[in-house]
Amino acid sequence: MSIAKALVKTTRRIFVTADTHFGHREAISIFARPHREVEAMDAAMIAAINATVGAKDILVHLGDFMGPCEWDAAARRRAESLRDAIACRRVYLVRGNHDPAGEKRFDALFEETGEIVSARGIAGVDERIVMFHYPIEQWQGRPNGGFHLHGHVHGHGAGVSRRCDVGVDVAAHKGRPRELAELVAEMRKSQPTGFVRVK
Repeated sequence: MSIAKALVKTTRRIFVTADTHFGHREAISIFARPHREVEAMDAAMIAAINATVGAKDILVHLGDFMGPCEWDAAARRRAESLRDAIACRRVYLVRGNHDPAGEKRFDALFEETGEIVSARGIAGVDERIVMFHYPIEQWQGRPNGGFHLHGHVHGHGAGVSRRCDVGVDVAAHKGRPRELAELVAEMRKSQPTGFVRVK
C-alpha cells in the first residue's frame, strides 16, 4: 500500500516532521541547535517526538531522518537504535536528500518509504495535501486550496500561502512534530492562490 493510501484510510492521528538530521554533529552549529553534543541533540529530538506522538499515532517524516553520512555498519546501528527509541510504531518516510537510497535495511526502519505523497482525504481534509521533502512553488491542487508540507530549508524558505515547512528547526514548531489536522486548520486562514504566470 502506498503512503497516501495508508494515510487516507487511517482514523489515527497523523503527525508530521522533517529534517531531524540525527547523528549530524555539524547540524548543531549549522542550524543553531541548542546542544553541545550530537548525543544530546538526538536524545532531545527523540524525547520531543515521544512527548508529542503516541505509540498508536502515525508520524510522517518528510526527509533527512539522518544527517549526511556514509551508510556503513555504524550508521546502520545508530539509525536502528534511534528508530527503536521512537515510541510511535507507524513511521512513514518521504525521502530527503540525505536519506540513503536503495538501502533495504534503512527502508525497513519505516512502515513505508516514498518520494512524494499527494492525496485528498488525509486526516479528513477535503483539499489535496502534497507532502514532499523540498518546497515547491506550484503543487497539485494549489489553485483549489490544496496544502503543501515540506522540509529541507530549515525555516529559511519564503512564505507562500498554504505551504508549510514542518522541519524541527522552524521556531513555531518548538522542535516537535505537528498534528496534521491542527496544522491544516492554521493554514486554512491563508487564502489559496492560483498559478503564477511566467512572462
